Amino acid sequence: MTSQPPIAINITASPVQNLDQLQRQWLELEGQSSGHSFFVSWHWIGAWLRNLPASIQPQLLRVNDAGKTIGLGILVSGTSRILKIFQLPQISLNETGDPAFDTLTTEYNGLLTADGYGAPATQAALDWILGTANQERVLSLGGVDDQTSELAANSALHHGHSVRIINCADAPWVDLDAIRSSGKTYLDRLSRNSRQALRRELRRYETIGPLKYQVANTTTEALENFAALGQLHQTRWKSKGKPGAFAQEFFAKFHNDLIASAFAGGHIEMANISAGGELIGYLYNFKWRGNVYAYQSGFNYDDNYEYKPGYVSHYLAILYALESGQSCYDFMAGYGQHKSSLSTETRHLHWLQIRPKHILVRLENRIRKLVNWPV
Repeated sequence: MTSQPPIAINITASPVQNLDQLQRQWLELEGQSSGHSFFVSWHWIGAWLRNLPASIQPQLLRVNDAGKTIGLGILVSGTSRILKIFQLPQISLNETGDPAFDTLTTEYNGLLTADGYGAPATQAALDWILGTANQERVLSLGGVDDQTSELAANSALHHGHSVRIINCADAPWVDLDAIRSSGKTYLDRLSRNSRQALRRELRRYETIGPLKYQVANTTTEALENFAALGQLHQTRWKSKGKPGAFAQEFFAKFHNDLIASAFAGGHIEMANISAGGELIGYLYNFKWRGNVYAYQSGFNYDDNYEYKPGYVSHYLAILYALESGQSCYDFMAGYGQHKSSLSTETRHLHWLQIRPKHILVRLENRIRKLVNWPV
């Protein structure tokens, strides 16, 4: 029997003030929610709120049904640039709207909702946001799934707003449960070309020595590996003329807090990958309710670009996830040859804005259609 939709919804937004109290409320609702991602867990949300500067004043969005809390989210006010020189007020869900802080790249974003209330609570919240307060405000939704994107489109249509798709990205993943139930090996689930390419890379590294996937055993070790990962990551991206994720101070500050608070609960997998004792690189993954999220990496290319450390490192991580009983290894959004080669399934994530009927928005929409203006 399916759950009935809410019948007496009440929605409020109030300043986030007491984090200890909010933590208790968030964790209580987490206990009633089986389908939310790590990015909506208190581990992520709590670390984010603890590290935001005082100049950012988040609000708690609460969805109640007959006095019972069925949905929670964090709203942050900011601005959205229109026609590159004008600005409209904006509100973001579980993000700030400021690139300096959103380099965290939240994915599988959305409201934390009690089981059975996901769609109706989200739809009601979106309608409330668009139908109250500043009617010229932009709503930013980053890293949401297909269902939330569809609900957002419904709300936009209902309120006469337009939807601007910033990005729609594949999120490849490996169905570990399906591999176990098939009685076949993981390699058997890959294409012939992928198997050949992976075996070639494995042989290349094995000429150096035995491959090893070693996870950090303590919080201190995880933090040390994270720092080393950051150095490799920045070296790689700077060589491409790009700033890299660690260029923003907030990024490392947030993740040091997240690792320190979530490692003891078994939610941080910080792995050191080596061949014959020589460092290949690091993987920084999240573990949450059977899902492994491949979040960040830092590889030792050592000026030899014939090697493909990503292939080998993620392959070893997938084998580790299989052996430890996980259900899904998620590469998350974004293109990567290793992702398409090593995955068995694909989901989609969306970055979008719901924009009001405003003369500047209408003008920009028309210009984009006429000149194929990129996002």
